[in-house]
Amino acid sequence: MGRLGVVIVGSGLIARFHANAVKHSEKLELRGFCDTFSFESAKKAAAEFGCEAWNGYDEALSAPGVDIVTVATASGMHDEAVFEAAKHGKHVISEKPLSITVERIDRMIEACEKAGVQLGCILQTRWDDKFVDAKRRIESGELGKVTYAGIRIPWWRKDEYYTQSSWHGTWNMDGGGALINQSIHMVDWLVALMPPVEEVKAFCATLAHPMETEDTVSAAIRFEGGALGGIYAATSSFPGRGKFMEITGTKGTIVFDDDKDAGAASPDSFEWDGHMKCFEAFADSVNGIAPYPIDGREARKSVSLIERVYRDAGIR
Repeated sequence: MGRLGVVIVGSGLIARFHANAVKHSEKLELRGFCDTFSFESAKKAAAEFGCEAWNGYDEALSAPGVDIVTVATASGMHDEAVFEAAKHGKHVISEKPLSITVERIDRMIEACEKAGVQLGCILQTRWDDKFVDAKRRIESGELGKVTYAGIRIPWWRKDEYYTQSSWHGTWNMDGGGALINQSIHMVDWLVALMPPVEEVKAFCATLAHPMETEDTVSAAIRFEGGALGGIYAATSSFPGRGKFMEITGTKGTIVFDDDKDAGAASPDSFEWDGHMKCFEAFADSVNGIAPYPIDGREARKSVSLIERVYRDAGIR
């Protein structure tokens, strides 16, 4: 089976993670970068990675050998790229969150289904050994009746992260702040490992940064079946500490304490190997080997819970 050709939409920091992941995969081949906002940025990225550059969707997505589109733009622009991919008959996988509202995600799902192309979301920590083990233990009944599930993301961002960005911490382009951007991976774990959420009581605040949206969230949750839970999400916790999850029940407890969390204080310190696992799993799905585990409907779940937190807190 030959390598699948990839076009990356966007050419900023996250696009570099995509490019490194694709370049190091034996299943994929990087065709180029498409950036409708800055052709100069696309050309710079293309020169760095030895591929093509385009500043328009039609040219990029009609180029020979393009099978998959990856989306690495601002969150509020993901749907534009997904619609263009569907229009051109290309399979498409987007950075988290898939989009900034469930209404927009639903339109993306519909467009891809009508076009007969696959839609996936990059939530790379699903391939973390700790997540895989937690899922196995819960599904096997090892914890007994689960009584509580909580996550904490006590991260930090400098003011410049928001003030020097055109989209971070804005409603239109980021869809929110600390919860939907920095904390969505752990929210994804929560919705993937636990039953649907029945009730949410939440508070959101902007306490540490000059930004439009929230930098601190505290929420209490009741899951279907009765288990309780909690979410603490922040970019207001200096100096930034690792993500934490606890799921406990009548026969056992799972604790995940990521004391070496690379993203706790800086967004440019992540590794790209998790992205490669996502892309290769998506390539396997395109090739008919195995379904991609985080399709549009699965990616919708974390955004749905985040929306409920924002609504209960009265900020959206």
